[in-house]
Amino acid sequence: MPESSPLHAVIDIGSNAVRLRVGALGHGGRLDIIEAIRAPVRLGQDAFGRGRLGEDTIARALETFRDFRHLLERKHVPLTQVRAIATSAMREAENRQALIEQVKAETGIVIEVISGTEEARLISLAVRHALPELEKRNAFHIDIGGGSVEFVVLERGQVTALESLKMGTVRLLSRFGGEDQKRFVRLLDEFFDANAGKIRELVDGTPIDIAVGTGGNIEALGQLGRQLLDTGSPKRLKYGQLKALCKRLDALSYEERLEQLKLRPDRADVIIPASHVLRQVLKLVGKPDLLIPGVGLAEGALLDLLQRRRGNAHQDALAWAASVARKYRVDREHADQVRHLALQLFDQLTPVHGLPARDRLLLELAALLHEIGIFVRPDGHHRHAHYLLSAMPMLGISDAEQRLLALVVRCQRKKLPDGDDPLLAPLDKKARERWLKLVALLRLAIAFDKERCGGVAEIHCHFDGKRIEIRCLGKGDLLLERWAALRQKDIAEKALGHPIDIEL
Repeated sequence: MPESSPLHAVIDIGSNAVRLRVGALGHGGRLDIIEAIRAPVRLGQDAFGRGRLGEDTIARALETFRDFRHLLERKHVPLTQVRAIATSAMREAENRQALIEQVKAETGIVIEVISGTEEARLISLAVRHALPELEKRNAFHIDIGGGSVEFVVLERGQVTALESLKMGTVRLLSRFGGEDQKRFVRLLDEFFDANAGKIRELVDGTPIDIAVGTGGNIEALGQLGRQLLDTGSPKRLKYGQLKALCKRLDALSYEERLEQLKLRPDRADVIIPASHVLRQVLKLVGKPDLLIPGVGLAEGALLDLLQRRRGNAHQDALAWAASVARKYRVDREHADQVRHLALQLFDQLTPVHGLPARDRLLLELAALLHEIGIFVRPDGHHRHAHYLLSAMPMLGISDAEQRLLALVVRCQRKKLPDGDDPLLAPLDKKARERWLKLVALLRLAIAFDKERCGGVAEIHCHFDGKRIEIRCLGKGDLLLERWAALRQKDIAEKALGHPIDIEL
């Protein structure tokens, strides 16, 4: 594979199957997959039915990982260039750590259990890579897995809303399946109706131009459309065609789906809940045509790995913050000015605060989102912002980073919590130092735009080894900004460990 990056690999540990993808970035930054393997381990059958993985299931998973490790060795892919990610079934299996430890001991592969939000981000990354035309359209993306279904709203290629619901095919089959297929279908539709409000809220009036479907079951439905309805392409389905497919599938028994449709045994049962969830979703968002790009979580995670995932995550996080700010009607001019000032402070005071580069993104997000709580109630808006940022899904940052971000925003004003405050209980000493430094930088940046007129244009910081000098240049007398900044001086000095002189 000339002129391409070194091979990397991703192992996607799903609820219905475990998948391996090996690939590289080829010409034009496109993803080249050179190996794609699927093993029908079906972890979800145990996890969703009993809450834990059985011995036989663990044994099958270990055998799969041993096989994958041998293949990686043959392809000369080092473990440093392998990412193994687990989703819904592993999130819920109470004995998941036993499998994680055995896999590491026998193969050296480290399994990372990711959140539904991170799952949605990675799948969306694959979709945007495969369908660049989405940059000009509003799309509703649905990924149907074995344990969960991820819903993503894309406005002109940017993620503006997402949700992960526990309505995957293996889970629904375990919960409602049985001998009576008519009853099963009825229960599926009733269950979807009970969750439809969450999807409506997600779309929130956004006109959907096109739908995108990912996951093995949706790809199988695309193939069945061409096979049974002569749709012409497995990559596109109209709502009417999907509805006709549902009717054809419902009329067949499990054995008939195996024999007549040539479906695999681990596909012939879950295709029913998948088809009904997909049909109901398309109906709910206006019956758009469905594109089926043939990519999924494994491809998204591989892209993320190849493109240096922190860079991708950074852009996703900022785009997500912008959409949240719009949703909660933030004063964007003020937020952008606070962001501008906060980043100047962070960059120029790096030798003093010593924070990792990653915290620059957290400060940037805090500046953009610090006033979302005003949407709930102006009084005490810092507390409302803390609740919102703690509860909402967020793209591009880890759960621990999200908790830290929420706490920084919570402490943007009023008295700081003391060491015994329950708010600080989850933070160790080092994390508390990070928190206090980020809070100090955010408070100073907010103070330097106290009048909300963008008066401060530039900040110049100087550190002589003993004292910090912060000098602001701009227009107007800046008296209100000086007063506000001096009120934050004690906190900043405590956080940065040096006396501070502020000149405006």
